[in-house]
Amino acid sequence: PATEDRGEGIFIQLDEAAVARWEARVLASDVWDAHRAAHRRNFERRFSETAKQVSPDERLAPPRYWLIHTLAHALIRQMAMSSGYGAASISERLYAWRGTEHRRAAAGMLLTTTASDSDGTLGGLVSLSEPGRLADIIDQALRAMTRCSSDPVCARRLPQDPEDFLHGAACHCCTMVSETSCERANRFLDRRFVVPLPDGVSGLGGGEPGGGLAFFDDYRIA
Repeated sequence: PATEDRGEGIFIQLDEAAVARWEARVLASDVWDAHRAAHRRNFERRFSETAKQVSPDERLAPPRYWLIHTLAHALIRQMAMSSGYGAASISERLYAWRGTEHRRAAAGMLLTTTASDSDGTLGGLVSLSEPGRLADIIDQALRAMTRCSSDPVCARRLPQDPEDFLHGAACHCCTMVSETSCERANRFLDRRFVVPLPDGVSGLGGGEPGGGLAFFDDYRIA
């Protein structure tokens, strides 16, 4: 037995050189140290005795994954308002890993929708990939991500001992989506890695472009 699904989608890839420069800044930051420590606490509290043979860092998604994942959620939420599909109908497939000896680095996402009938091929999602419309969608998604109805609580969220949650400045009001859309159950999300936030933490998205922890560090609302 098998089923045949039809669908459509948009693939977006970020510039690898820009991602690599941004990732180097994040890896050296106190914010990443806080996320790494929270992941270690989460791992040690939830895995079995045999899992002690595994290093928690091997299971921690790299910074570029947090960036791609958070941006994908913002785009899913924004595209749902323009494509005719519900947000729960749009799924993500993320390609975000650092380069190794055996495979090249990746920093991209595929946002797609599938269905067993023709509803998955209405063209509402693909039509958003036209350069002009896609630029507007991305700008609107970034604009929406700079604010959350739960701010400043959400914007300042960063796990501290003994907390072990696996997200930073992200909540259901601004970033999280249906778990049918997310490949990691709304984990590894942090808005401060995408856009500057008024989080009150030194070095997060502030200062000159390229100097903060936000990938779109020069993004400002006019």
